Amino acid sequence: MRVLVATSTFPLREGDGTPRFVEDLCRALTSHCEVTVLAPDAPGAAAREQRGGVQIRRFRYFAPRGAQRLAYGAGMPDNLRASALAKLQVAPYLLAQTRATRRLCAEWQPDVVNSHWILPTGLADAWARGRRPGRFRHVVTLHGGDAHLLRSLPAGRSLARFAVERSDALLAVSSNVKANLDAALGRDSGSRVQPMGVHAQRFREGARLASPFPDGYLLFVGRLIRIKGASVLLRAFATLRAAHPGLGLLLIGDGPELPALRSEVEQLGVGDAVDFRGSQSHEQVAAALRGCRAAVVPSIVDADGREEGMPAVVGEALAAGARVVASRSGGIADVLRSGENGWLAEPGDAEDLARRILEALAEPRPSPVDAAALRSADALDWSRVALAYHETFRRVAGC
Repeated sequence: MRVLVATSTFPLREGDGTPRFVEDLCRALTSHCEVTVLAPDAPGAAAREQRGGVQIRRFRYFAPRGAQRLAYGAGMPDNLRASALAKLQVAPYLLAQTRATRRLCAEWQPDVVNSHWILPTGLADAWARGRRPGRFRHVVTLHGGDAHLLRSLPAGRSLARFAVERSDALLAVSSNVKANLDAALGRDSGSRVQPMGVHAQRFREGARLASPFPDGYLLFVGRLIRIKGASVLLRAFATLRAAHPGLGLLLIGDGPELPALRSEVEQLGVGDAVDFRGSQSHEQVAAALRGCRAAVVPSIVDADGREEGMPAVVGEALAAGARVVASRSGGIADVLRSGENGWLAEPGDAEDLARRILEALAEPRPSPVDAAALRSADALDWSRVALAYHETFRRVAGC
């Protein structure tokens, strides 16, 4: 079976800090089928290359090449907010991806096209396919912000119906993503909830990061953007330091909120115990997760109602054996069950988050929570996720 995975973001090179869950899925899928990726171009990226058994093809969507602003960097939503030029590139991007999908399908003849993010990728590939399924079978994966955007756009319902009617299966990474798509359509989308995966064994085995603080450290991993809730974690950390004065906090990631977060650290008087580590490699993140006292995922519900789908760090932390404390937002509660395999706090509530962190720190090791966490990670292993995807592809392709 041949599968074309179309995506609006894909690491330009190994360890460049770009979220890699689509690449991880593609590599896992190579155990079952031939995989080619179609992704947008960026300066310095090869037009064609092979990595981990996956063929990668990139398409240009604006000229000159160095003026491409829509993809990569801070991500499409932030790029659109920050750049007038990025806004001008939406239509050229959709047209370029539609043409690239049609060309590659004519050349390579995949059995299935799997579009990641219904906007813009699923929309462009729906356009490329047309109403007839003869060109290719189409599976769309929704990750979060794309489904929420459909609900908020004036023409969202029409766009959602256009894409859904030209697809053969829909996969949502969490239950709230499915709910957003259903709301955008005005009916049940028929989508199936399928979280992204984790390299369970890779995160479980290896060195631990040595703590720079006498009583260990809490860990945050993610882009420093508002919806990730790092500010809530800083306030919770300031509260719980009275009980754990030797505890520290490491934040791995970068983003537009960094200056404001640094300022908040100083205002809270915890500068001696907070360490901003910036973007780090997959291996460094794994070592930090293995060494932490607890991994905290304090995602919030944004002012416009937007929530995350299923943050990859939840599965990674479970696999690494970390205690996981997260907010009950988005799709996190699909995987994390409070008191069973982790702890859940109310989103945006720093006091509740501090209480749950204290509970996690007080839990003896080993405990039934630790065993349940590892079982949850095993259920999310990429080998199992790839098999579920392959079964979906076989079903829609009729083979």
